[in-house]
Amino acid sequence: MSTTAALDWLAGRVSSTRDIGLRGVLQELVEHLSMASGEAVTLRRLSDDGQRLVPVAWFHPDPNARAAIGKIMSHTTDLSDAGLWRPVVENLRPTRWHLPPGTAAAEATAEQVEWSQRYPLRAVMCAPVLGRDGELLGGAALLRFGRDAAFTDDDEAMLVFFTEQVADLLVLLDVR
Repeated sequence: MSTTAALDWLAGRVSSTRDIGLRGVLQELVEHLSMASGEAVTLRRLSDDGQRLVPVAWFHPDPNARAAIGKIMSHTTDLSDAGLWRPVVENLRPTRWHLPPGTAAAEATAEQVEWSQRYPLRAVMCAPVLGRDGELLGGAALLRFGRDAAFTDDDEAMLVFFTEQVADLLVLLDVR
């Protein structure tokens, strides 16, 4: 194998192994936040072209809820149609929605409204994941099912702490 071919092979293996390892660590951290908060958690990474929020990890302790979240997380969110993510991305600060039964957030896309009506989603809080220079790297969200209660300042503090802790890892994840 030539030196160039060996380097290309090594670069591919290093990148792949790094991304698999990072995704595993980020998944574990998402699970920790879910256990600490008692809520569902999602994590997305901004694509390299800055146009999409790509799913990275999600968790809810209930397997049925986890599967439902996985269905919506299987879709990459285009920033041109970001719905609930739009104010978070535009203002680079956490945003909360309380959704009593029969209501939907005004910013929600049709898909988000349909999904929130199918499942007993009662509150959502999204926060940006920001890099060291304040640039948007992605976003994390807490989703409250069943219990009709808004998120609190303490909940927001926990989510913001989480986003600050995962930022240095998320920036290393290769997302196209």
